[in-house]
Amino acid sequence: MDWKKVLGNFSFLVILLLSAVSIANASSGGGEESSWTPWLLTWRVINTVALIALLIYFVKKPLITFFAERKDQIRRDLAEALEQREAALRLLAEYKEKIAGMEKELDRMRVELRKAAESDSEKVMANAERMSGAIVESAKMTAEQEVRKARESLRNEAVELAVQMAETMIREKITEKDRKRIVEDYLVKVGGMK
Repeated sequence: MDWKKVLGNFSFLVILLLSAVSIANASSGGGEESSWTPWLLTWRVINTVALIALLIYFVKKPLITFFAERKDQIRRDLAEALEQREAALRLLAEYKEKIAGMEKELDRMRVELRKAAESDSEKVMANAERMSGAIVESAKMTAEQEVRKARESLRNEAVELAVQMAETMIREKITEKDRKRIVEDYLVKVGGMK
């Protein structure tokens, strides 16, 4: 603060006040006596100036200190607010980049998932085809085995029936004389083997 300017402004106000009182005193009329005489006005101005001077003397340093501290505090707050704003803008830019990166990453993941799903689908289809082929082959082999078993069973039954029929026919047609001859032939064959 420039005290010369303050004193100059104060002096201007005092002169202005004195001239306003003088004009008011002159225009109030000459017949009445005013309580505002020039001496009284001068003493009141001197008292006011003295009071202001004392106030300035005692309050000057605390006021200067208060306003200087307040000014510094405002500067610090403003600088801090600017730093916070810049930090917030940087953070906002980072988040925008991350969001843009996330969208790209999501698109990439979607493409990969589609490819994996298609690949898995192809593998499942190939596996199903292999399994169906194996099932068909197994069914064919089982059917062939069952046919072989059925044929074998039919052969065995046919052989048994043929033997039974032959046995029945032999029993019916063979005579006692034929039996003796078969036993003798058998004994000759067994005897010749010895």
